[in-house]
Amino acid sequence: MLPRSAWPGTTKYNATPECAEAAGELLGFEIANTARLGYLHQLRIDAYGAQHVHPDAPPIGPVFALNGLYMFLERGSGNLAVRTAHGIMANSYDDWPRLVPPARVGELTAYDVLTAGGVDEVESTLLRWARDVWESWPDAERETVRNLTLELVPERYFEHP
Repeated sequence: MLPRSAWPGTTKYNATPECAEAAGELLGFEIANTARLGYLHQLRIDAYGAQHVHPDAPPIGPVFALNGLYMFLERGSGNLAVRTAHGIMANSYDDWPRLVPPARVGELTAYDVLTAGGVDEVESTLLRWARDVWESWPDAERETVRNLTLELVPERYFEHP
């Protein structure tokens, strides 16, 4: 349960105003600590996106969110490589599968990351949150994203095999 918020609702994500506010405050914390947390910028975006899939969202959104988690967590790719991969994928494919998220997408939330403590704690909690979200998706959905990524994204955008 989060404190009540007057934050405006969003149609892009399946999130309460309270959760959207926590995500916005987390972005502010990241910006204030860019030297330490900037390398996690895309990961934060993708963890939130994969955790808050709107039922009516275009199928490309969840695919991209999971692609970013996969590339960072399993392939070691950073912000620029993930964003480049998103561009490559968007320009070379258009038959996106409709991924179905689990009933509960991870235990941790943006609020948990935001309230973790100082920069060190926020960093480690954000990494745990991203992994928690990625691992909560069904194996078949993650495998679909892995296969699409390997099919569409050149190997040079992966830090390690």
